[in-house]
Amino acid sequence: MSQGFTPEFLDELKYKCDIVEIISQYVPLQKKGSRYFGCCPFHHEKTGSFCVTQDNGFYHCFGCGASGDVIKFIMEMESMSFFDSVKYLAEKAGMQLPEMKLDPKFKEKKERRDVLKQLMRDAARYYRNNLVDEEKGKAAREYLANRGIDEETAKRYGLGLSLDYDSLIKYLRFKEYSLKDLLDCGLISNLERPSDAFANRIIVPIINSKHEVVAFGGRIYRGEENAAKYKNSTNTVLFDKGRTIYGVNYVKRDRHAGAVIHDLVLVEGYMDVISLGSAGIKNAVAGMGTALTEGQAYELKRLVPKIYVCYDGDGAGRKATLKNVDTLVKCGLDVKVVSLADGKDPDETVRECGAEGFMKYLAEALPVTEYKLDLCRKAYDLETYEGRSKYLKSALNVLKSLDDLSEREVYIDLVARLSRSSKDKLSDMLEKTSAVKSEPAQQDKIAKSLSSSRFIVNRIMNNARCAKLADIDDEWILHPVHKEIVAFARKTGEGKFNIGNMFSVIAEDKEINDILDIDMRFANEAKESAYWHDCLLTLANDSIASKLDALISVYNTLGDADEKRSAVNEISRLQRKLKSKSLGDKL
Repeated sequence: MSQGFTPEFLDELKYKCDIVEIISQYVPLQKKGSRYFGCCPFHHEKTGSFCVTQDNGFYHCFGCGASGDVIKFIMEMESMSFFDSVKYLAEKAGMQLPEMKLDPKFKEKKERRDVLKQLMRDAARYYRNNLVDEEKGKAAREYLANRGIDEETAKRYGLGLSLDYDSLIKYLRFKEYSLKDLLDCGLISNLERPSDAFANRIIVPIINSKHEVVAFGGRIYRGEENAAKYKNSTNTVLFDKGRTIYGVNYVKRDRHAGAVIHDLVLVEGYMDVISLGSAGIKNAVAGMGTALTEGQAYELKRLVPKIYVCYDGDGAGRKATLKNVDTLVKCGLDVKVVSLADGKDPDETVRECGAEGFMKYLAEALPVTEYKLDLCRKAYDLETYEGRSKYLKSALNVLKSLDDLSEREVYIDLVARLSRSSKDKLSDMLEKTSAVKSEPAQQDKIAKSLSSSRFIVNRIMNNARCAKLADIDDEWILHPVHKEIVAFARKTGEGKFNIGNMFSVIAEDKEINDILDIDMRFANEAKESAYWHDCLLTLANDSIASKLDALISVYNTLGDADEKRSAVNEISRLQRKLKSKSLGDKL
C-alpha cells in the first residue's frame, strides 16, 4: 500500500518515527521483555492486550485484532488517509515528501492553501465573536436556547453569527485578504458585487478530521420568508463534501481526552449532530450530502467498528438509508438502522423525548437485512394473497444478496412465516436464483483450507524455524492476501520477514488481523513442524484434487483416442500425488 511512495522512503520514515515513541503519545506502554504492552486504544479493556514490537515496527491487539505499522496507527487514531498519515509523520521526522521534490509548484500550492486555511480560521473566529457579543448575538442566542442548544454546546461546535452582507468582508479585507481569497473559500459568490454568502444566518463551521475549518453552513433564525432554511458551502479548494464528515473532529478530540467511543450515530445534517450533542449524545456525525462515499465509510471504519444509521423518518430518509447502508457494510462496519417516527428527524426526536427517549430508538435499531425485510413487510398488505406474493418476491431479492448461508437460514424462517409459505420451498427458490450453492461438507472443506493457509502464513510472518519457503508451491496458496504475503516473504528472504515493512507494500485487510491473531502453542518444535507439514498437505491435496476434478470433466468431453490416453496418464499421475503423504511428491 505504497500509494506512490517508494519502499525505501517508507522504510526510512518508519525508521525515523519510532513506533514505541509515537504510540506512547496516545497509549501508556510498559516494557515486558522485548515487547511493549498497554490497553488497546481501539476497544475498551482493563487488562492490556495491545502489543508493540519495536524491532519489527508493528503493533497487534490480541483482544480486538487491530494491527499495523506506525503509518496505520496514525491513520486509525487520527482518522487520516494513508497519504495524510505519511505527510503527518514526515513533518514530525523532518523529512521532505517526494512530491515536494518532483512538483516545482508544490511549495507555491502549499503556501496558497495555508493562506486560505488561515482565512477560514479568521472567518470562523469573527462569526463566533458576533454570536457571543452581548448585544449583537442576543436574538440568535435566544433562538438557539429555544432549540435546546445552550452556550456550552454552541462553544463546543464553534457556532457563530453573520450580521449582514458586508461586515465579514470588511473584517477580512482589513486583515489583508484579497477578494479572490474570499471567492476561493466560498465566502462570496462573485468579485463584482461581493457579499457575505451566509448573510444574516447562524453559522456552523465545517471542520475536517484534521481540525481545519474548510467550509460553513448557515441557518436562518428570524423566520424569514422566501429564504432557504439552510445554506451550505459548495466545493472549494479546501472543501470536498464527498470527503468530509461533520463531527469527526469532535469525536476524535473526545477520544483523545479519554472518552471511550465504541460506535457512532450517523445522521443527515449538522443540526442533528448539534442537537444530539446538546442532549449529551456526543458520538453523532453527519455526511455532507445524501450519498455516502466509500472514502467516507472507510474514515468512519477507522474510528469505530459499529455505526447506527439514523436518518429522517420519511420517504427521503429511508431512500438515503437504503442507498448508504450497503456502502458501510462493504467497508466492514457493523451497521444497525434506527427507525424514527414518521416525519421526524433526529433533531426533533431528541428535543421531544430527550436523550433517554432517543437511546430507546437506538436500542431498537435493526441489522441491515432485518431493516430491509421490515420495509418489504410494511410495503404490502400481508392479509391478501397479492400482498403476500409481492412481499415474497421483494424479500427474496433481499435474501439472495446474502453470502452468509447461516444468515440466510435465519431470515428464511422469518420470510416463510410472514408470507405463509413453506420454508423448504423458499430455500429451493433461493438455491435456483443464487450463485452460492455450497453444501455443508464443501463449506467445512473451505474452512479447513483457510485455517491451514492462515497458519502457514502466520509462521512465515513470525520467522518460525519450521517455516521453509521451499516447502511451498505458490499454486497451493489461493487466498489473494496470503499470496501477497508469501511473495513478499520470498522477496525479503527466508527468516527475514518484517511485519512493519510488509504494511508498506500490502494493503490493509481484515485477513491480516485474522492471521496475526493465531496464537497456537506447541509443546516443542517437533510438534510445530508436524502441524506445519499437515497444513501444507491439506493445501497441496486441495490443489491437486481441484486439478483432478477439472481434468476428469475435460476427459468426458474428449473424442480423440490419443488425447484420452494422455488425459488418463495425467489423471493417474495426479491420483498418485494425491495419495502420497510426502510433501516432496506434491511439488
